[in-house]
Amino acid sequence: MEPISEMTKPRRDVSNPSQEVANAAIFAESGDANFVLKALGNVSGHENMLIISENPSFLRAGHAMMRLSATEIGLDREQIVAADVVQALQQWLSTELSKGCFIIDMSWVSKQMQGALRVESWGEISSQIHKRYGLPVISVYNRELIVEDLLQASFRAHQQILVPSGVYENPFWIPMELANKPAGEQMSFVLGRIVPDYAGTNFFERDLRFAAHGADPDWLVRSSKPMAPSDRAERWQIYCLGQLRVYRNGSERIDWNIKGGAPKKTRTLFAYLLTHGERGAHVDRIAELLWAEDGTEKSKRARLHHTVAMLRRTLGRKDAVIRSGDFYRLNPPEGSWVDITSFEQLCRRGVSLFKRGQSEEAQLIYSTAEKLYTGDLFEDIPLDYIDNEQEDWCMARRIWLREVALKLQRDFSALLREKGRLRAALEHCQKGLALDPSSDDVNIETLKVFHAQGRMDAVARQYRQYKKAMMAIGSTPEGSEVQRTYRALTTR
Repeated sequence: MEPISEMTKPRRDVSNPSQEVANAAIFAESGDANFVLKALGNVSGHENMLIISENPSFLRAGHAMMRLSATEIGLDREQIVAADVVQALQQWLSTELSKGCFIIDMSWVSKQMQGALRVESWGEISSQIHKRYGLPVISVYNRELIVEDLLQASFRAHQQILVPSGVYENPFWIPMELANKPAGEQMSFVLGRIVPDYAGTNFFERDLRFAAHGADPDWLVRSSKPMAPSDRAERWQIYCLGQLRVYRNGSERIDWNIKGGAPKKTRTLFAYLLTHGERGAHVDRIAELLWAEDGTEKSKRARLHHTVAMLRRTLGRKDAVIRSGDFYRLNPPEGSWVDITSFEQLCRRGVSLFKRGQSEEAQLIYSTAEKLYTGDLFEDIPLDYIDNEQEDWCMARRIWLREVALKLQRDFSALLREKGRLRAALEHCQKGLALDPSSDDVNIETLKVFHAQGRMDAVARQYRQYKKAMMAIGSTPEGSEVQRTYRALTTR
């Protein structure tokens, strides 16, 4: 077994600040340039900075010899290509910045729907830049714009954390040299960063690499074929909101219409297994969902076997669906991404920022969240499979996510209305009403926007439309908060 190289050995003492900076992250409050500048004081060559930022005022107090935008170096592309980014920077990295440092404002990531994957890509590029040119690379994150996925991705992407008190080693970082090594070597490296006494030690050095470990039936798959950076194109990007879409490589969309398959059933099987996570779903429950009134139990199982085979072909991997006894489960590549997780996190962060009065940051977060909600959860799955008498595996979740989307549009409008941007606020109200014309929250906000515009005729018309929508669902506006708001606005 190869020993851990000197390059990948952690420093002996990670509890105290060090001074050598390689690929570091700074987490700062928005607008706190002093925090960033004080942290940069620990970096050799910080007086001579190449700054990447979309914001012309970012670190304006610093000594920047050159400013570029994330767009200029290819970070806005659908797929980030490390070689292209480094090539775009080569002129400055090889000559102009030979004794300086590289600073990037990571706010661009918060505008991306797959931000976590892009953070990891940037981490690899940062390591390449430092290794090739010997320059410190510092990535500055706005704490107000970070959601859980982005924070976790940053831990994987950056070797160090930089603060005014010094440079601290990040125990969660895995260097590229170990990315395609067995999990045992990776875990040994991480432990060595946390506990200096174990630095350079491989806990599994004497183990047979392909021997079963404990009682974990998936161990062989995970440890013998870890995901290297070059294999990350195999990751799935799964969009559940609106039409079910699955991509590889960020742009290669999986085609459900393959010869010999039944696209509706294949899509439904994927969605159903996805919602059941690692525990999987019993073959009889799946068969009953897909062929409720059609055939015997034996024939249903035979059809399910064929449908699973078609799903594996569709996803391009024999191990994309795994059977264990009478259970099937999806087996997505490590690091795959699902839009629902990011959508929920962004909505929570946006509300928090808005309530704290940080409207600019909230607006950025809301804009990203809005892009993710392209329709109801699994809206192209046939209703016969969604409205299932045996199991509510989708509908409750669909309704809840729609409510989240409605509140997003309502809050986005309220934010813009407070800033006097009434036309833009009304656009978000209209998007919310398109989702649910009977929504109390959105109707109240719409009335307030029309009132702020001085359009009392529109206020009255909107209330009439609300009453019509309520009657369509067998309800009445009497006693509602919408009625009380309408009366308050029209009696002033």
